[in-house]
Amino acid sequence: MTGRGLDHLIEQNQTELGFLSAYGGGETPEELMKLISEAIISDMDLTVHEEGVLLEVSGENLPLVPSDLKRRGFVHGNLSKQGVKVVITDFGPEQKRFIERLVEFIQNE
Repeated sequence: MTGRGLDHLIEQNQTELGFLSAYGGGETPEELMKLISEAIISDMDLTVHEEGVLLEVSGENLPLVPSDLKRRGFVHGNLSKQGVKVVITDFGPEQKRFIERLVEFIQNE
């Protein structure tokens, strides 16, 4: 490679790929806690977890199905008649929609 070489290529890719952060990923558990805590309401519990943030919501007939907890950015999901527990590892569009559905459901109860 001639000209500006590898340093230029790395710099160019960092600049061009910055938009990917809008899709979530790479946040520390503490950063996730801040992002998620701004999106939830008081009926939702958060705990920092080594892999991300544990979200717990109690309630019957939550607007969820088991496959919601198997998407990218969710681990250790458990949906029961009593509620949901899941560790959120990224905060992208899927996680935002997931939380928004729960917030809307709880507020309309």
